[in-house]
Amino acid sequence: MRTSEHSVSISASPEAVWDVYVDPSRIPEWQTGSPSIERAHGRAGEPGSSYVSRRGPGSARTTVLTADRPRRLVTRTRAYLGLEFEVDSLLVPEADGTLLTLRVQTWWPRGLRWLGRVVERAILSSAEASRELGNLKALVEHGAAPA
Repeated sequence: MRTSEHSVSISASPEAVWDVYVDPSRIPEWQTGSPSIERAHGRAGEPGSSYVSRRGPGSARTTVLTADRPRRLVTRTRAYLGLEFEVDSLLVPEADGTLLTLRVQTWWPRGLRWLGRVVERAILSSAEASRELGNLKALVEHGAAPA
């Protein structure tokens, strides 16, 4: 298991950040890799809701495990090659907006650990997380993510 943490300050209320962050239909607007969202089930941001995201030939199913609007969201994603990751998202009010902190735990099947580390560096890197959180920040604050 590998754990990483990423944060961004967003000049908007936790409720405004939550509305964009938990909505699967908004994911293509801020996540990298041109994801498409398929088969969304349940009400966005509520425990048990889920969606499938596709990037190229790979797909991943994300399920909401815990939701405490607008403070905390915990999701579990099962992706290609047996990759699993859990994201614990905390939204903390600040004087000028919201601090969104993601704590990500990643698991790879036993036989794929080496390959998993290569894929992690390419897809789940800190640079990629920073880019996505920057896109989310721009989307919430200005209504559009950078091109």
